[in-house]
Order: sequence, then structure tokens, then C-alpha cells
Amino acid sequence: MSNLDLIIVGAGMAGLCAARTAVELGLNVLVLEKGIQAGGTTGLSDGIFNSCDPARQFPIDVHDSPEKHFLDILEYGHGKGHPELIKKYTYGATEALNWLEHIGFKFERSVTQEPGTLYPRSHKPIYGNGESYINFLLSHLNSLSCTISYGSNVVGFKKDDSQPLSVVFERGKNTIELTPRFGVILCAGGFCASNRLVSTNFNLLSGSEYLGSPLCDGGVLTSAMDIGAESVHMSYFELSVGDSAIEQLLLNPAEFILVNAEGRRFCREDLEFSSLCEAVLRQSGHCASILYFGSGNDSANRPQKIEDRFSNALAQYRKACEIKSDEAFGKNPFYLKKVGYVTKTAVLAPKIMASLGGLNVNEFANVLDRNRQPIKGLFAAGEIVGGIFGEACSFGDNLASAAVFARVAVREALKI
Repeated sequence: MSNLDLIIVGAGMAGLCAARTAVELGLNVLVLEKGIQAGGTTGLSDGIFNSCDPARQFPIDVHDSPEKHFLDILEYGHGKGHPELIKKYTYGATEALNWLEHIGFKFERSVTQEPGTLYPRSHKPIYGNGESYINFLLSHLNSLSCTISYGSNVVGFKKDDSQPLSVVFERGKNTIELTPRFGVILCAGGFCASNRLVSTNFNLLSGSEYLGSPLCDGGVLTSAMDIGAESVHMSYFELSVGDSAIEQLLLNPAEFILVNAEGRRFCREDLEFSSLCEAVLRQSGHCASILYFGSGNDSANRPQKIEDRFSNALAQYRKACEIKSDEAFGKNPFYLKKVGYVTKTAVLAPKIMASLGGLNVNEFANVLDRNRQPIKGLFAAGEIVGGIFGEACSFGDNLASAAVFARVAVREALKI
């Protein structure tokens, strides 16, 4: 490809937003996609896009601001997110939302507060879920100035302070090296499909099921680290139970207890979700049984086998409820209410949704080296970036932040 201005690695939400932004600015763009089609983890997502949006929020008496969004994310991530990155996202999310609508993407008319989100600032596509962004952006990239090369696996980078950054990738049996004029934007997703990388950074998740794209194996991430890029928050992951029915059972800590393979309780059930998952992962088999109580106490409906199997744990818990004191684990007395017999059981085995760690970047999407200095010509956006959310991320923030930092990266690349 002659007169190549920009290489974008990955054709998910971040990659395609970057490509569209670059085309609007008159750049010649090459998108390298490892898979045979675009989408990545975005194509598997629910498509929620979080943003402050006065036009939709004020009519329903929702008072929001980028600063409130910033504080929500900082608190939800236990203060571990990098403030300058969170602010760049929350103060840029409305612009990214308006840009998508300006070029023709359709969101529902009202905002909602979706399960797993922090405030009524969730925007949902009118047509479809995460895949709708991919299809829409692809339809707006039918241009001679943007080429998407599928089946192109990036295997390395060549860095020389006196020369622009080069990308080495494999396509079929060929190994190709290209050097774009303005730089490279990494949008290749996270590393959760690599059990080696997952277990190295958080061994309790070794062998856990991953719900995202199998192409998110961290190959591009490690190639960037090979030329000196710094990684952050690699032990933080977004987890899920992977089943809406199980999610319903976990809504009220007063209505269930957790027991391990030995039939014993091992934690207070009113822990926040990430801590609850970690407690489960520490048990044999990385799973636990949910014992869900009915509202009645009718002995005719008593499931004798379950009651017998977990008799000790149930007797101890019922005693704790009677005296309003969970001496073993300290469950809040508010949740220690008289319970009936166990009416439902389910297996809780936490699954991986996304990695929250990745490359360290500054607020301009520059990838930083281990001295916290920008690597010339290298940028990143999307799940490959770490440090934005800290220990936890609410649904809809990852997708929106991918769009924001993708656009930031393109603009910053043009400053070189």
C-alpha cells in the first residue's frame, strides 16, 4: 500500500472508530485484523455505550455530568484507575457519542440504567447489540483510503529512534514489514484467551472459561512489551457468572449461602461481586454451590437430600440468623433473616469477560515505555489498554472508552 499514513491493529470497536476518524482526516489507513472477519469482543457484547447525555437525561430528570461519571468510575474501581485516563474518557464520551450519531449510527431515544451499570447513562443501539457498531462502521469504510487486511497476524515491531516505527505481520505464508508515516495504533483486544498470560497474572483464574473472542490472546500486547512498552494492572479482570438465572439468585444476600465442595460456608455472602468471585475461586475446583432459600417453611416441600447433604452448614447459618450474628464470617445482620428450606441450587463458577490490565498509556493514548516516556509513533485504545478502570469496570464503559481513546490516538498521531 503506497503512501501509507497509519496502521491500525485490530478491527473491533476501537480499531474501526480509529479507522473512520483517520479517513475523515484524509489519511491512508491499513487495518490489520488477525481474524477472518471484523468484530472481536465488541461483536460479542451487549452494545451498551455509557456517556453523559444532557439531551436524553434532562427530560427524564437525570442530572449527570462528566465529573460525576469520573467519580463513579474511580470509586467503582476502588481508586485504582488512573485519574487522567478516566477524565479523558468521561469528558470525551459525549463527543464520541455525538460523532457516532452524526455519521448515522442509531441509539434508542432514552437512556437507561442497565444491570451492571452505575447510573442512568447507558445508550443502547436500536438495531442489535455490539455487532451493530461493527457492521455500521464497516459500511462507512468503503473507501480507497482504508484497506482492511484480514488474516494478518502481527508478530512484532521494529523500533529505531531515528526511524518511524515498523510493523511486522504474517499473512498466509508471507512475512511483511511496513512502516507508516504517522504511526501505529494498537486496538487488538486483551489477553484473556491465553491461559498462560491469565494464570501468570492471576493464578486463581487458571483454566477458567473465557467468554470473549478467542483471538484476544495477548500476542500484540507482548510484542509491544518486547520493544519496551510497560504494562499495568495485569491482575485485574472483569468477571461474570455467565448465566442470567444465576445472577438473579445472587441479587439478595439474605436469600442464599455459598458452600464449597466439602459442604462448608467459606465467606460472607454480602461481599461485592469481585470479592465474592475471588472467594469462590479459592475453593477446590474454583467453584461453589449456591443454596437458595424459599420464602416459606413448609416441611412438605422440604428437599431432604439437599438438607441432609449440607446439614451442618445450614444448621449453623440458621442459628446465626436466629441470633443475628454471623460469628464465622461477619455477614451484615441486615441480611441475617429467618430462612426457609433450600428450594434451588446452582453451581457458581466465575468466568472471564475481559482483562482490565494492559499497556500503560497517557491521556493522549501514547504507549509508554518502562521509564513512563512515550514510545514514538505507538498508540493504543480498547481492551489492550490498562489503567483506566482499576479493579472493576461497569458494563458499557469499556465500549465507550474504546471509541474515545481511538479518536484521541488518531489526532495525537497527526501531531508527530
